This record gives sequence, C-alpha cells and structure tokens, in this order.
Amino acid sequence: MERDKLALAVAVAALIPSIYGAALPPLSTVRTEPNGPHIASSERAAGFTAAVVVGAIAVTSGSGEVLILGGAMAAAYALLYRSARKDVV
Repeated sequence: MERDKLALAVAVAALIPSIYGAALPPLSTVRTEPNGPHIASSERAAGFTAAVVVGAIAVTSGSGEVLILGGAMAAAYALLYRSARKDVV
C-alpha cells in the first residue's frame, strides 16, 4: 500500500465521525431518547452522506484503500448509532 493512499484513506476515515457528529446528537443522548424527534431520519441522512463522501473520494482518487477504510468506519458508526437506539431497556 502506498503511503499517500494510506494517508488519504485514514483522513477519509477520520472524516466520518465529523459527519455523524454534525447530523446527530451524542450517543448518550440517543441512548436516553431513542425515539426522539428526527433521530431515525438524521441517522439515515448521516449514513447516506458518509457513503457518498467515501464513494466520491474513492472514485476520484482511484483508491480501493479509501473505499475499504472509509466504508468500514461508516459502517461502524452506523452500527453504533443503530444499536444505541435499540439498547434502551
């Protein structure tokens, strides 16, 4: 793996928490108010935005590493927020 592609992949992966942080409240708030107004739609919007950003950067750079690392980070954040809404007792 080339160093510049790895650096780009890490930078894109680091962008995903910012996308989710801008679209959704903190995980602790989602856990306490899982059926809060607009949580589900904001979660979908954040996931879609993250997928588009990762896909666009991967295509323009021609780097599979960006797609793999960025996609894994986007999937991890989607899973975190989805499970936070489901775990409430």
